[in-house]
Amino acid sequence: MKKLLLLALLLIFSCSKDAGVAEPAPPVVVIPPTPQFDLVVSATEGGSVNPSGGTYDEDSSVTITATPIEGYEFTGWTGSNETSNVISITLSADITLTANFQLAETQFTATIIAGTGGIVSTPGGTLNEGTVLSITATAADGYEFTGWTGSNETSNVISITLSADITLTANFQIIQVATNYYSSGQLVANNNISEWFDRSLDVYGMKFLVAGAAGGQPAVSDEFAKKVAQFYKLLVNKDAPGINTTAQEKMIRIISGEIGFHQGFPTGQRIGYGNADQYTPNPLTDEGCYDYSGLCSLNDSMMLKDMIWYMSPDNSELSGDNVIVEVFEHLLHTIQSLGTRGAVDGSLSALNMNEEEDLSGTELFLAMKEAYENGVFGIDDYGGDINNSDNFDKMLVEYQYLLTFGMWEFGTELWDGGSLAPEWSDNANTPEGIQQNNPLGYALFNNYMAPVLSKPSIATLRSIFQDNDGGQSGYVSD
Repeated sequence: MKKLLLLALLLIFSCSKDAGVAEPAPPVVVIPPTPQFDLVVSATEGGSVNPSGGTYDEDSSVTITATPIEGYEFTGWTGSNETSNVISITLSADITLTANFQLAETQFTATIIAGTGGIVSTPGGTLNEGTVLSITATAADGYEFTGWTGSNETSNVISITLSADITLTANFQIIQVATNYYSSGQLVANNNISEWFDRSLDVYGMKFLVAGAAGGQPAVSDEFAKKVAQFYKLLVNKDAPGINTTAQEKMIRIISGEIGFHQGFPTGQRIGYGNADQYTPNPLTDEGCYDYSGLCSLNDSMMLKDMIWYMSPDNSELSGDNVIVEVFEHLLHTIQSLGTRGAVDGSLSALNMNEEEDLSGTELFLAMKEAYENGVFGIDDYGGDINNSDNFDKMLVEYQYLLTFGMWEFGTELWDGGSLAPEWSDNANTPEGIQQNNPLGYALFNNYMAPVLSKPSIATLRSIFQDNDGGQSGYVSD
């Protein structure tokens, strides 16, 4: 029975399957296509792009480079706010881009500099060709604009159109205040000029240093100091006939140390009592220089050539004419050593007495040598050798003084007996005699000395320097 039942069940299941009842089919999955977008990239004239475009899937990142050709520059994109020539784009829509180019601007550098004494409105910079640059140069107080280095423009306000690199310098100078070089100062107490000198007097660029009571000697009198100063004014008289006032003023400026071959060192004329040997110690020796407080410093700060002696024992009879010669000679030594050289055009080399240079070809030396060879100038007191450069300084200074005396005919009036022979020949005591016997000296004096040195009146000098220390200076300060 059990076997029949099992068989029946098997038959039933078998018949159900064969009846063709189908099983359900699995579901169908449909995958949509990926969205794609078009990228179009182009370039204007003057450059190229890479890539030039294409079709890309959504969210694709594309790097685009715009490259200018020579002479052009990239200026930006049409279709994008990006400013770089290399950009990256993530595609979410169709995009059209244009890389823009233009001719590159040529640039130049303008350098604008202000010299001492002012400022400029712009320092310049690197600017495009054709840029119009406006520049103003402004002088500081006490200065004035004098022009441009790098431009021929004369105005302090200029406009420059750049077509090349330029460098401009605005130049300024101190405003020159008119100076009265013919100023006569007062004789003043001056304890700052060493223990030896206690007074000073400034006249026409020269500082007169007046010795006080020192080293066992009395003080030089105030009146004698003023006499010497007045004598100097007579020698530097701008109103005298034949004076070139421009050259004479230049001589004063040289003497003062404002300009010239000893610029920065003013000239001093020392006035002492008796002679140097009468001082204890002698202030003209190295020992004396250090013994008188401040004297060495004074010597280092000024140009000092010669001494003028008041109450010199060499003039024991107190002759007024001898005093005139004393003052005349040593004033001329100072002026002709430290003033006339450089005053007249050509005189800087013609009257050169710099011992460190070769003077054998100067007009001054050649004139002196001619005077020696023609028997006009005797040099026995100076070693006797005209070519001995060790004695040039003394010989050249003395020659100029004697030449001046001869051209002004002072020797016959003021020298004892009217002669200084054999040091200076009697045949050269007049201009005519010098022209005949020392023509180079005659030309030298007329070219370089006569335009700046004025001939004083002997009568005036004798009224100032009278016998026995008499006479009045007539000196008047400003």
